Amino acid sequence: MANQRRELTRREFMRLTGATGLGLAAASAGTWDALAAQSGQKRIVIMGGRRTAGFGNHGRSDTELTGLVDAGLAGQNPVTLERFPWLAAELPSIKKGTWKIDKQKKTMITVYRLRAGLRWHDSKPFTAQDFKFGWEVHHHPEFPLRDRLVPDLIEKIETPDDRTIVIHWKALYNEAHAIQKQQLRAWPRHILRDAFKAGDIKALTRHLYWNQQFVGTGPYRLLEWGGGNQIEVEANPHYALGKPKIDRVTYRVIEDSNTALSAVLAGEVDLSLRDTLSFDGAMVLKEQWEAKGSGTVAINPITFRWVNLSGTNPLFKDVRVRRALLHAIDRDAMVKNIFKGFAPLIHFPLSPFRKAFKRAEAAATKYEYNPEKAKQLLAEADWKPGADGVLVNSKGEKMDFEFRTDAGSREDEQAQAIIIDYWKKIGVRGQIKNLPPRIANSEEFRNRWPGAMLGGHNLVVEEWAERYHSAGTPTAENRYSTESVSLWNNAQADAIMDELNTIIAAERAIDLQVEFVKLFTRDLPFLPLYYRLEWLAIKKGLTGLTPRIESGGQNMNTWNMQAWDKT
Repeated sequence: MANQRRELTRREFMRLTGATGLGLAAASAGTWDALAAQSGQKRIVIMGGRRTAGFGNHGRSDTELTGLVDAGLAGQNPVTLERFPWLAAELPSIKKGTWKIDKQKKTMITVYRLRAGLRWHDSKPFTAQDFKFGWEVHHHPEFPLRDRLVPDLIEKIETPDDRTIVIHWKALYNEAHAIQKQQLRAWPRHILRDAFKAGDIKALTRHLYWNQQFVGTGPYRLLEWGGGNQIEVEANPHYALGKPKIDRVTYRVIEDSNTALSAVLAGEVDLSLRDTLSFDGAMVLKEQWEAKGSGTVAINPITFRWVNLSGTNPLFKDVRVRRALLHAIDRDAMVKNIFKGFAPLIHFPLSPFRKAFKRAEAAATKYEYNPEKAKQLLAEADWKPGADGVLVNSKGEKMDFEFRTDAGSREDEQAQAIIIDYWKKIGVRGQIKNLPPRIANSEEFRNRWPGAMLGGHNLVVEEWAERYHSAGTPTAENRYSTESVSLWNNAQADAIMDELNTIIAAERAIDLQVEFVKLFTRDLPFLPLYYRLEWLAIKKGLTGLTPRIESGGQNMNTWNMQAWDKT
């Protein structure tokens, strides 16, 4: 008995490592491995650069982190983009009669059968009634969802037994057979039902359940929230796809890219996700760390960076102004400067891995670097040089505006400075006023700006409506929680996105995507800049990880964590 291994308590572990609430930087890689061996457990540290408010579908959250602790009816392989049953035993099927479509009435019914024996992290049974309750919460008009499409398309949900979910749809929807967690998911009735019935939705959104006391159904269950800076989770023995091989995970949020780079080089981190590292840091790892066999740096173009010119600012109403400001930027030179040519230019929000891409590429309007063309367009739009060199129109308005991006994002701040210099050459003045992400994403500032904003979106066609449909315009009424931030109001584009979400043939979907790209590149609701690269630093010995080809809520690098292992 004296030689029997005993699992370290968290208190003992923290004391032995000397770790603080800000991270495990004080613990050397050797100390960490020794403790893991002593406890008889496999442990890894994942580093992310995105601070979140919790694990819900409202407020600021993180796809990767949420995927650690929660699951949906369906999931998606981020490499093949194929859907798979997650909490569901199988996906609804027209052939099997569990997906019934009435094309005349334009309604549907989908029947999901849950896997047997599902449990919440607190061991309470997970039932069909929990999913119905989740819909009731999401469907409430005061609940500040980022994307209301799926909850609002559902007419009602029936639960004939604890494992059967019968969903009645108001309209045809092509994703109805594979509802994913970012669209709609269950919430534990035994924890949240009383708070919801109380009717104070704002109080419900502030409930400690969403972060400190989260209970989900994912591969790992929450041990400590750590203020969102350092999150501790342990393997869920009741996970639908089997208990993970790795027993414990520490998820550290490091917002400083230099600190993140040092942590990887010191061997303190098994996986670095998202924007944790700067591009320069990723190149250092590629040249020094990977070359020595310490790990692998995977690089994929998965999102796109854009400049949005505020839809509420009259300076930008004329499309000639938007076109001119794009013509004025030498994007080729910019990406060579910042990314050493690794980041390809982008002209529209579609992944090169999509079947419609080649046709869309041929149909798109492209805006090459042409400062003389930019000046001509601005002159046609009533903008002439003023005494100080800044353009002025006949109303006496100056082409002078605030320009934001997230403070601390090294590549975005570099791009912003370069763009300002290019605009200055044609008489346009952008004034930097950057905000830290936690402030920019607060209700006071989120999803709106008075001038220009350099930001980004994913390339997921299935989320176009969330990003570009006029119905998703952020307003005071929806607490600026929706994400169609450009305020693009094009009835033809809206109709295309509506049809893409219905039941249509694959060939028709490709046609519609091409037509959407034509409209997007004509109207320029966003000025497209370049593909944003995602670089993952994967320490030697961590296996099973499959880097994604697209981002978005359904595409998680953490999608198959039950298969990960540490050797």
